[in-house]
Amino acid sequence: MNRKLLSIPLAAGISLAGLALAQSAPDDIDLAAIRANAAQHAEDAEALAATVRRRAEAVQDQAVQSQGEAQAIAARYAESLPPLAQTSDTFDFEAMVKSRAEAEKAPLSQGPRFIAFASLSMPPEALKALVRDMGRAGGVTVLRGFPAGDAARFKQTLAAIWQGADAPAALGIDPRLFRAFHIDAAPSFVMTASDFAPCDGFDCRDAPPPHDRLTGNVTVGQVLETFSEGGGPGAALARLHLARLQQGED
Repeated sequence: MNRKLLSIPLAAGISLAGLALAQSAPDDIDLAAIRANAAQHAEDAEALAATVRRRAEAVQDQAVQSQGEAQAIAARYAESLPPLAQTSDTFDFEAMVKSRAEAEKAPLSQGPRFIAFASLSMPPEALKALVRDMGRAGGVTVLRGFPAGDAARFKQTLAAIWQGADAPAALGIDPRLFRAFHIDAAPSFVMTASDFAPCDGFDCRDAPPPHDRLTGNVTVGQVLETFSEGGGPGAALARLHLARLQQGED
């Protein structure tokens, strides 16, 4: 009984307080308009959320499509890699020079993307291993040019290093690549993210494509593992060349 008597004044107090609050609102404030405006904002927020959801779904679809296109491009690039070459011929200097001339005229899509920069000052066995493994991986090894401009001595040096079955399959001369990537130490390695054709002029300057690079006395396998795990511009292609190298070692 006492509980009921106590609750009556409390309820009455709440009602009176609400009435007082309503009556205390200034005349120039339209509560109904405020409530309507709040409802409108809620509708706008829901419309914005729906738009964001649709955009997110569209972006996801585009990402899936782009991933598929990237995989298709990678597959075509893998198919374009030169076959593993095995030869018992002696070193053919004229063929190497001819190959360099053909490379200069080749379209961009046929240009090498995995390049090793070498020097005849490297130990012969290290140079032979480098050229061999670059060939297995589907890359190319390039030299800057003739030491002291002596082509005959250059030919003799290479012929002394490679004999018989050791004849190199992926060795060339291209000072343009050294200049384009600012290579001043050998061995150095570059993996480009796209095709690249260096300019031919002596004074021209190239803007090389996005690429990964590494310099030091490391194996081709270590280079490709570093590139593929580094997540850089050439990571995806590095994985393709690494698989090719491992295939050639079997």
